[in-house]
This record gives sequence, C-alpha cells and structure tokens, in this order.
Amino acid sequence: MKSGRLLVVAALAGLLWSQPLRAQLVLPVVPLADSELAELRGGFEMGNLEIAIGLEQIVSVNGDTLVVNRLTIPNLNQVVRNGTVEHHMETVLQVAGPDQKVGSRVSSNLGDSSGWMTLIQNNLDQTVIQNVQQLNIELNNVGNGVRLPNSLNDHLMQFLGR
Repeated sequence: MKSGRLLVVAALAGLLWSQPLRAQLVLPVVPLADSELAELRGGFEMGNLEIAIGLEQIVSVNGDTLVVNRLTIPNLNQVVRNGTVEHHMETVLQVAGPDQKVGSRVSSNLGDSSGWMTLIQNNLDQTVIQNVQQLNIELNNVGNGVRLPNSLNDHLMQFLGR
C-alpha cells in the first residue's frame, strides 16, 4: 500500500519538475512578414471603388411601419479621422393615419453608445410587432449602367409589411 502511494507521489513530483513540452507548427507555406500583414489589414483597396453601407431598423405593428432608424456610412474608403468615420443617422416616426388602429405609443431615440432604442407601449390584444434589421450595401461606381427595376422595391416593402 505504501509503495503504491509512493509511486503516485513520485509520478506527480516528476510532472511538476519536468521540462515544459514544446511542439513545433509546420505550415505548408511560408508565413507573411509582419510588415506585409500590416499593409493588407482592413479596408478596401480597389482603385476608385466606393462602397457605401447602411443599417436600417424597421419596426411595424400589425403590418404598419411605425419607425425606421437608419445609419449610413457613405464611403468605406474614406480616411478615418479622430477614430470616427463620417456617417449619417436618421429616425423616421410614422404617424397613425385615419384607417389605422391607434393603440400603440412609439418612441425611438439614440441610446448611449449601444445604438437605437425603440419603445412600444401597446394596449391592443392580438397585436403583431415586427422588428426587422436590414443591411444595405451599395457599390457607387460599379456597373452604373445596370440598375434593378423599381418594381423590386414594391415587393420588398410588401415583404416587410407581413
């Protein structure tokens, strides 16, 4: 019994005082130098290509769009100044029309640093509230002669109204 304990203690002591194990990673290609990686990181570098992105948050109650929050960055190739990128933010609140049921109070404003906060107070039963977030990407100077038909916008708005 003593020899079994002594063997376990000796094995643990050997593990504690042994040299650290090392493994070598063998890659099939030569890794890039840090200076070369620094040139390749971030952004888009394709001549005059302008890439604009936008994020929309669309909130609807029973198929009626009540709030559209929109963030747009007009050109991802722009130079970042003081840690910020030129951007535009807007909020559109829809006022209930005469054919819409009034039973919801909606407010939307910019939160601290986390984004928009939309608050809906609702007193109607069986109400469907939808929150759709949509990413828009636009290539400003690629294929200027090719445009999608405007009729696709109608289909998109019908889809969002569901």
